[in-house]
Amino acid sequence: MNPFTEILNRNRHPLEPIATELPSQLKELPGIQAVLFDIYGTLLVSGSGDVGTAMEMTKGDALEAAWQACGVTSQIPAEEMVQQFYAVIQGDHKTATKRGTSYPEIVVEEIWQKVFAAAIDNNQVTVPPDFNPAVFALEFESRVNPVWPMPHMKEVLDTLQERGITLGIISNAQFFTPKIMEYFLGSSLEEIGFQPENCFFSYQHRVAKPGKDLYLAAAQTLAGAGIDMCHILYVGNDMLNDVQPAAQVGMKTALFAGDQRSLRLRKDDARMLPIQPDVTLTSLPDILACLPR
Repeated sequence: MNPFTEILNRNRHPLEPIATELPSQLKELPGIQAVLFDIYGTLLVSGSGDVGTAMEMTKGDALEAAWQACGVTSQIPAEEMVQQFYAVIQGDHKTATKRGTSYPEIVVEEIWQKVFAAAIDNNQVTVPPDFNPAVFALEFESRVNPVWPMPHMKEVLDTLQERGITLGIISNAQFFTPKIMEYFLGSSLEEIGFQPENCFFSYQHRVAKPGKDLYLAAAQTLAGAGIDMCHILYVGNDMLNDVQPAAQVGMKTALFAGDQRSLRLRKDDARMLPIQPDVTLTSLPDILACLPR
């Protein structure tokens, strides 16, 4: 058993979505050939709503538990190291912004590597010889942002694949995100229908939503397979990160309003344009009623 599976086995616990007050708004979307999904808050119930949100809600006790799990001894108070973690992230963002990236993304194991390297140099932290920042990152993440499959996730994905729909992902994510998906699916993403060329994770491209880069990259890839943007449906729980950029590049959009924790309507966000989703889903099976059989 690999260490990532062991961590997920140890730290997982079931989560049920909390119903929202938003009603479903369904209609047939003819001609859809591809469906692209967000992950956190859409395919996965997320205890903190989103991988980025989780980083803003971390607690020192979660960090201490991750230290213990990884054999780390620290003279730095946990809350102080959390602040150092954020400071390194902000520094990376500033550097990337100066280079012209509007919505930069970190690589989380690199951030932890920098945090620990500085602490070790100052003789404030000791780590075992086999310390792995990626393993530590998942120990930490699995505590601050617990996740669980959204009800009927696998059945819906299986049905879409049976209907001949091309599946893809556009998600703000880290290296552990596809691993978590595969853990809960019990198979590789490719086996469930997500071909690697149609999966766009922010950490791999070092750009994040709500920027349009990942959406444009996905559209270009699918165009090469003969699928125009108007025949792509994007499904996500955030009006700013998901619905708006997908609509701006010409995709059809579905707002997933199936969990109160993660639904982001962004009504008071000045960045929002007067854009509405084509359909609103309150459960994943709703999507099946909107697509060709």
